[in-house]
Amino acid sequence: MKKIALAVLFSALYVLSLAQPQPLLSPWSAGEDQQNRYEQIQSAKIAFFTTELELSPKEAEEFWPIYNNFWKEREKSYRRIQGNLKNIDKALSGESKISETELKTLMDKYVSEFSSEGDIFKNFHSQFMRILPAEKVAKIYVTEEKFRIKMIHQLRRGQGGPGATQNLR
Repeated sequence: MKKIALAVLFSALYVLSLAQPQPLLSPWSAGEDQQNRYEQIQSAKIAFFTTELELSPKEAEEFWPIYNNFWKEREKSYRRIQGNLKNIDKALSGESKISETELKTLMDKYVSEFSSEGDIFKNFHSQFMRILPAEKVAKIYVTEEKFRIKMIHQLRRGQGGPGATQNLR
């Protein structure tokens, strides 16, 4: 009788442990398939945006190609910003010997890329406004921030960090 009770207890505990929400692991985890993680995040983002923005089929058909281009441009800009920052860091660490003038040039490139990022937002904002009502365009920006926070909380939850249980809605 004790053996049966223990078997049922352990089975129940096992099933309950499987029922716990599994955190989305970091796309930068060592040894993980980065492409798979990226695709997971993108799928979650599409589902989140679809729910939050409440796009009609016609709006969705026009929105997603523009939004995908917007995101690609932002990623390119982010990579340039990070590349410029890496070059500045190399110069400061002495890894590459450069003059003060060259350092100023690197810093100017770094700072000017933020202006380029602003231009990207302005360009795509006008494109969004052509296809969606103002309220839905505003929701795009709010939804992006909500999704970013959601991902941060999922990463924290996976690492046991604080704030993982905060409700996003």
